[in-house]
Amino acid sequence: MVVSVKRKILIILALGFIGIQLYRPHKNDQLAETLDDFLIKEKAPENVKKLIKNSCYNCHSNATNYFWYDHIAPISWIVDNHIKEGKEQLNFSTWATLDSRDKLGVISEIAVNITEDKMPLPSYIKIHSDAKLSENEKQQILEWLYTIE
Repeated sequence: MVVSVKRKILIILALGFIGIQLYRPHKNDQLAETLDDFLIKEKAPENVKKLIKNSCYNCHSNATNYFWYDHIAPISWIVDNHIKEGKEQLNFSTWATLDSRDKLGVISEIAVNITEDKMPLPSYIKIHSDAKLSENEKQQILEWLYTIE
């Protein structure tokens, strides 16, 4: 039986796609909040907790809420890389390990990033539209941030 070139290419691509699924990056899925967490340590009000968790925690904490497509390579590799980069910049789960001067600098940086629409990343918002903060939501977060000492 003669297999056409197109069919061979399709079979090779399918096998390649299946093969890359075997490499699974580490999942960022801490099961429980710790006392070192930003929102716990700084006693965030419930409305602010909800906003920050929804818009920031997937990339900037030890607890990512994965979507079904985040488990499919090569998307899983890209997501894993974004999370690693995000946590290198800021990890809300380890907030208590920062000294008070660093905390003030980070709070200031958070405020600037929210005000200037740098965070959440526009590329993240394209896929997760519910993470986009309205002007009212930004104001709620900023007002709370300014109360942190």
